[in-house]
Amino acid sequence: MSKEKKLSFAGTLARVMGFSLIGSLAALTLVMVVMLIQPQSDKTQVLTIAGLISGVLIMGAAMLYSIRWWRGVDEAVRQAHSWAWYWGGSSGLAFVGIFYVVSVFTQGAAPQRLVEILNVAGREVELGVGIATIPMLLGYGIAWGIWWLRHR
Repeated sequence: MSKEKKLSFAGTLARVMGFSLIGSLAALTLVMVVMLIQPQSDKTQVLTIAGLISGVLIMGAAMLYSIRWWRGVDEAVRQAHSWAWYWGGSSGLAFVGIFYVVSVFTQGAAPQRLVEILNVAGREVELGVGIATIPMLLGYGIAWGIWWLRHR
């Protein structure tokens, strides 16, 4: 049985970026072929399909290399990531919950005002994803830093 080689973070990142580039180029090629075959096709639909294909390929490659990376890291790194996701991600999710409660009690006026301030009318889904994701990622980053400062 061969022992699995430990993959560094830089090596993992380079491979994921490489696969992402290859997947994106494949999707771009698909779009170009469809546009050449059917020049009258709806470009938005074709680009949406290409984006979905790229996203699936990129996320698949990222997941495969994340699993391989996770198996190769030591226990301290695993503990730091687990602790940071639990405490940091949960804290960020609490912010999202507070935003939801404010939205409910203002009958949607607060989010609508935020859409106006940020000038993102018609892109509310993207705003919602950002509101849900960014606080959790910031919480994770802060908690990860705290964990490492406490355990060094």
